[in-house]
Formats: sequence, structure tokens, C-alpha cells
Amino acid sequence: MSEENKAFARQWFDNFVSGNFDEQRANMADGHLFHFPLAPVPLEPDAHIGAQQGLLAACPDLSFDLEEQVAEGDIVVTRFVLHGTFQNEFQGVPANGAELSVRGTNMMKIVDGKNAEEWDALDTLGLMQQMGVVPTQG
Repeated sequence: MSEENKAFARQWFDNFVSGNFDEQRANMADGHLFHFPLAPVPLEPDAHIGAQQGLLAACPDLSFDLEEQVAEGDIVVTRFVLHGTFQNEFQGVPANGAELSVRGTNMMKIVDGKNAEEWDALDTLGLMQQMGVVPTQG
């Protein structure tokens, strides 16, 4: 089951960067929640899809390098690097053309072959600096 769950998580990332949001929605369990560091509350399915659409619109060349996965029971943890060119406005932040590269970790709970709950932890300060929202020190 662990290998199946890892494959599910890999496909989840692939569907995200491919803009296959109907498939994303179909792979969300009833009651799905997404915990994201920049969101004040967990996101329900519509808000989760909206966040993915917004990031993909801002960085049309978005990709994830999946560096490592560990699975136990119904949990898959994926360590990744997000890459993309900040080409279009994102949540009110004007695009600056920067090449984004942000490390993160995703933990996904997969129940009955669906994404039941998901947590992301990523270098939000680095992301905000690369997007030009927060000045870099130096």
C-alpha cells in the first residue's frame, strides 16, 4: 500500500502542474482539508483548487522536483523543490520575472485512494523574497 500511496502523491503533483484540476477534485475525499502556511485557516476543496490555479497562473512553467518520499500507513511525506518563473500577478503581488526555487515538504493523508488531508511546509520567507514582497538582507 505504501508504494501505491507514493504513486498517488506523485500523480497529485503531476496533475497540479499539468492544470488537471478536474482530476485533482475527483481525487479529494469528502471533507478534504489543505493546511498551507500562507492560509489563515485550512482550505476546503474549492479554495485548495483555487490556490493551485492561482499559483499555476502566476508561474505557468511551474514544476516540482520530488526529492524523497516516505510512506507509512495512510501518510506519504514528500520532500520537494518548487520551481517556476514568476510571470503573472499572484494574490495582488505583481510579477517580477524571477526564477523561483523553494524547498518544501508535503504530508498527505490518503484514505480509500483519495487525498483526505494535506499539509505543506515550505520556505515562505524565501518565496516572498524571490517574489519581491520581502527585501533580502545583504
